[in-house]
Amino acid sequence: MFRPRKNFRPKLSLLTVGILGLYASQPALAEESSTPSLQTVVVTGARDGGRTVAKSLAPIDVISADDLMRSGKQNLRDALAAAVPSYTNAAGFTGGTGLSVKSATLRGLGGNHVLVLVNGKRRHTTSLIFVQTAATASGQSPTDLDLIPISAVDHIEVLRDGAAAQYGSDAIAGVINIILKSNSSGGSGSALYGQFKDRVGGKGNFGARGQASVNQGFELPNDGFFSLSADLGIQDNSNVAGAVPERTRIYFPVNGQPDPRENGESRYRQIMGQPRSQTYNLAYNMELPLNADYTLYSFSTASHRNSESWGTYRTASSPQNIVSVYPDGFSPRFVVEEDDFQTVVGLRNDNLFGWKWDLSTSFGQDNANIRNEKSINPSFGPGSPRNMDGGNLIANQWTNNLDLTRAFDTGLFEKPLNVSTGLEFRREGFEIQSGELASYGDGGYVFPVGSPLAGQRPNPGAPGLTGFTPADAHNYSRTNTAGYVDFSQSLTDKWDASVAGRFEHYSDFGDTASGKLSTRYAFTPQFAMRGTVSNGFRAPSLQQEYYSSSLTAWRANTLTGQLEQNVTRYVTVDDPAGQALGAKALKPEKSMNYSVGFVATPTSNLDITVDLYQIDINNRILQTSNLQGPAVSNLLASKGLDPNQIVSYFGNLADTRTRGIDLVADYRYDFGQYGKVKWTLLSNQSLQTVRKVKEPAALAGTGVTAVGRDKIGNLTSAYPKNVTSLNTAWQLGDFDVNLKETHYTGVTGLNQVSPTRDEKIDPAFITDLSVGYWLSDAVKLTVGGENIFNRRPQQLNDEAKKYYFAPTDNPTHSWYSPYGLDGAYYFAKVDVSW
Repeated sequence: MFRPRKNFRPKLSLLTVGILGLYASQPALAEESSTPSLQTVVVTGARDGGRTVAKSLAPIDVISADDLMRSGKQNLRDALAAAVPSYTNAAGFTGGTGLSVKSATLRGLGGNHVLVLVNGKRRHTTSLIFVQTAATASGQSPTDLDLIPISAVDHIEVLRDGAAAQYGSDAIAGVINIILKSNSSGGSGSALYGQFKDRVGGKGNFGARGQASVNQGFELPNDGFFSLSADLGIQDNSNVAGAVPERTRIYFPVNGQPDPRENGESRYRQIMGQPRSQTYNLAYNMELPLNADYTLYSFSTASHRNSESWGTYRTASSPQNIVSVYPDGFSPRFVVEEDDFQTVVGLRNDNLFGWKWDLSTSFGQDNANIRNEKSINPSFGPGSPRNMDGGNLIANQWTNNLDLTRAFDTGLFEKPLNVSTGLEFRREGFEIQSGELASYGDGGYVFPVGSPLAGQRPNPGAPGLTGFTPADAHNYSRTNTAGYVDFSQSLTDKWDASVAGRFEHYSDFGDTASGKLSTRYAFTPQFAMRGTVSNGFRAPSLQQEYYSSSLTAWRANTLTGQLEQNVTRYVTVDDPAGQALGAKALKPEKSMNYSVGFVATPTSNLDITVDLYQIDINNRILQTSNLQGPAVSNLLASKGLDPNQIVSYFGNLADTRTRGIDLVADYRYDFGQYGKVKWTLLSNQSLQTVRKVKEPAALAGTGVTAVGRDKIGNLTSAYPKNVTSLNTAWQLGDFDVNLKETHYTGVTGLNQVSPTRDEKIDPAFITDLSVGYWLSDAVKLTVGGENIFNRRPQQLNDEAKKYYFAPTDNPTHSWYSPYGLDGAYYFAKVDVSW
């Protein structure tokens, strides 16, 4: 492993070209800058053997192993967010299970619209589905990037363009292609410790994280390789939740007066923040040439993760509590334990009747067991189990590909026509396994005489994370058969063009077709224009079609703000309650993508790319707002259904438009004895609009809307309109310093009922700083911090606090914050190579 300073490829922006241009006339350029970053060869989006970033017909970002190494938190999601202008981690509180998996967004769209590849092969998704806030406006079940060991990654290519015609469903916003290491000898390792600066109320453990990773290459016969990697990450929980507000009574009154413990003991009872987790990742990448013609290859990942988070604090006086069991109330602990793996095996040949061909098969699966611990099902009385198994979610994917590529000399142009074609067969499965009876059942308990709740029956099920019932338990699958063709041609020495088409047949949706046209014209060697137009599709995930569960909550009534029990049912489109409220069979989303931009290299040490884009999506799948109130109860009762339930389902409920601009500009300069400096400026400006809301006819005239203010806000205002970051990397001798400043514009989480309850986050500047020192050519020590000035979003206003999903105060921050809630994070790490 070489020091980063010996592969010097910095970046800069249009906004600072004028300033840096003062230096451009000086001759002291870094010798290492002879190969600009735009000359990196990429394979994503080009099936004809690869192109440089500069000559790509669509915008592509490359994140190197050195870029990943600088990440203090050591995960792919945060490294991508730091390096790709339109990539952000999902906003909003994703619930007890969602905290273990973070959904990523590209160009303002959710994780369901981003296709993840590993070595060019489709990666499976998580079995979990998030059904609570902004990240979940459309029910995300993304690919879990944290289950790919960072030590196995050589680099990442991010195609910021619609690519459904090339790669199939899910590629509406773009493609993330993770390229694994292929070393046949040597290796590297790293160890990290980091934690947040603060915690709230003495709760949580500062999010302390320890991580170790290692990679080793082994030589195989015929110049083959076997690269083995492993990561171990142990993270403790953090806390950002304030005290139980004074308006909320923790204990039952004593002789008509407040219990003395109300103000005599700490009211900091809630824990919310980063989950406690242990993650074990293992991966290999292997190639074995069998002879001069055939190469066998395989790669695989295997992971085990245990993640723990806490539900909303149930007061001692809550009807979800039994005082003899928890005299001071309790916070249920939600545990998600996952086993995840994917294995790919393939064979390729470079010349079969003139064709290069690649035949592969891949199988991946994620199995998530969900448990509710240190809890109680009050309907079973004091004898209720404290720990309850809620069941399993299992998602798997079997993908088979045959890809062929050949160049044809047509005689029409100086360069040959490159033709790629192929077939794909994919089977997807999703299974829900029911939990134990106590996790969902009704034990019939009635609060006894003498209890302040005498005669009342508590809600059944484990609070906050009810188990899956036998009615929820099913096993679903579907198949997909696809064929594609891709032509690319250099029309002149300055003009390139490509056209791609794809046809797919789904066993549950029928046929769909998509196409893409891309072109690039180099006006000069230093300036080129590029553009694409394509249509795409995204089939509903099996989770969106078939996920069902109940959530027993203890939270503020949307009308009064008073804490109360409520049960929300997430139902499938064929559930009677869903159908009574307008649910219909889901259809695929259809998209139209337009992109135009330019690539400029005005000097040998300055690279600039600007791309404008528009993405229209019809029949976008959204989760409804919580459907409740007298009108909903009347509708349910008229169908002979239980009127005392809150219902939510997924539907094709809107047509949306996303417009934006991505800017990437790179600059590097050698100041001689004062070291080498590189600047990187990334900027994304985006605007999300809802072109049409498709309210179910069943709700017409009721005053109830399926797509409420909250869901509109999740699409339009939950993410910053602009994110701009400027990174300065200075290398002097054995030292390097990275200083990054990021500006986020304000965001707002809209409330379903009233604007006075909206969750607003002001614009903010966030500063990251790290200092590295090379102890030798093989050992580097780095210390640093992210958000070093400990910036947190402002507290919510009093009205928003009253209706917040958890009863907390001082502080109460919004989870819509694009830079998080935990504040400053500091770390130290050591990297070693051999």
